[in-house]
Amino acid sequence: MFTTITKLTALALAASRYAQAVPLPEDVLGVPYAGISTASHEHPTTALLIVDVQYDFINGTLGSDRAYNILPTIYQLLDEHSWGMIATSQDWHPQTHVSFASNHPGHASGDSVQIPMLASRYNETQLQSLYADHCVPGTIGANIEAGVQTRLDTLLGKTPITQIHKAQNQHVDSYSAFADNQYYEFTTLAPEMRARNIDKVVVTGLITNACVYGSSVDATKFGFGVTVISDGVETTSAEDQATALEELEEWWGVNVETLAKYEASE
Repeated sequence: MFTTITKLTALALAASRYAQAVPLPEDVLGVPYAGISTASHEHPTTALLIVDVQYDFINGTLGSDRAYNILPTIYQLLDEHSWGMIATSQDWHPQTHVSFASNHPGHASGDSVQIPMLASRYNETQLQSLYADHCVPGTIGANIEAGVQTRLDTLLGKTPITQIHKAQNQHVDSYSAFADNQYYEFTTLAPEMRARNIDKVVVTGLITNACVYGSSVDATKFGFGVTVISDGVETTSAEDQATALEELEEWWGVNVETLAKYEASE
């Protein structure tokens, strides 16, 4: 669907099972989370979209040490900013999902296969990358990272929060928080944003050249102004990171900037 998404096959080749214990919030920042929000930046018509900050993309089957780099930035966006709405997305795959190499005999993680276009009347197909099993509901890997989840729990009742479980249809993948890769089904995210008078979206999370990319592109297609926080998104290599962010800027008109620059421009 997107040119950069094929690079995510590197994730499958490099995948490893849980190599370390699931980190608590204090494991990243060095101090326990106090549960205190000190929002000094207000964004009443902007939504914060936190994409797939799940353990399988941090230290799980598709994990990368680089993923840890973004957590302090996401914490800051939750602790020091108030938003018109916060949305979180999670991959939410059934065990039979089409993206799992385990469901394609004779294939392995890193391979690609052709899958049917669900709405096609002409037997059209779409290229599908294959990965290790990941983000299956009920597994630790599907959970949002604890430091992020704790902050979201603290904000319940204070800020509108919506949770998007994507890629539930076993027959099609979904990188975007707004729709699946074939635009066969759409989530409730865009209508919810419209209902709350949201006109801008700030995007952070994982993985830059896949679900962050897809969500950012679809946000522009729905007419939202999009900012990707460059130090709040990550992938498996500096090269893939730079390429994806450059494409988002040049091809899709997405604003890409650091959190410090975003705060300074307010």
